Amino acid sequence: MKKVLVTGGDGLVGNALKEVCKEFKNLEFIFVNRSTADLTNEQDVKKIYELHKPNYVIHTAARVGGIGRNLNSPAQQFRDNILMNTHVIHNSYLNNVEKLLVFSSTCVFPKSASYITEEIMHDSPPFDAHLPYAYAKRMVDIQIDSYKKQYGNLNYCSIIPGNIFGEHDNFNLEDGHVIPSLLHKCYLSKRDNEKFIIWGDGSALREFLYAKDLALICLKLLNEVNDLPQKLIVSGEKEYSIKEIVEVISNISNN
Repeated sequence: MKKVLVTGGDGLVGNALKEVCKEFKNLEFIFVNRSTADLTNEQDVKKIYELHKPNYVIHTAARVGGIGRNLNSPAQQFRDNILMNTHVIHNSYLNNVEKLLVFSSTCVFPKSASYITEEIMHDSPPFDAHLPYAYAKRMVDIQIDSYKKQYGNLNYCSIIPGNIFGEHDNFNLEDGHVIPSLLHKCYLSKRDNEKFIIWGDGSALREFLYAKDLALICLKLLNEVNDLPQKLIVSGEKEYSIKEIVEVISNISNN
């Protein structure tokens, strides 16, 4: 039985993995969270690997939020994410992890891109508002590529998910993502009998991905794919305007 270490076990994707992992009887799962270890501390990361000796690792842990957090704490966004990713990838190599999935972000893509593919990630700078977070996440791909070149064909993959939503999301208005923030705003407008006001004109298009679908894809990659790609976009097949999402939320809540 292969051991799967999951970081960020109490997060959105971590909790989704806890649900769908029940379908994979041939895998043993270990979930770690902030109370287990500080992943920005290399000694803590080292102890986790030495204790659990995982065969596979899914690294979902991150200091993550919406545009608000990226703007308000850029130094922390860069430092915490680059340290976590660096320590997890390095200790995966030191401990002969067979397969590693490291979560990246769609923020990594160039602001000038009219479409996204894995190949264009480093073509030009990302959006200014996401710069520190985006570059920290771009370094996942750089580190994986560097380790493959120096240490051989390691089976490591950078997962680039679309806009994830689901249970256990972050509903904080200041640094939550699109759908949880809209749900929170709608709740407050209905509670306080005020207008449901959103940023912009609602024309922006986004793809969305349910957390449990993403979790299932990750486990199938580990369980069924022998040679992982170095980076992989995982997202929905259709774009929705923010206006469409707002209308759905309003209709459901009768707001």
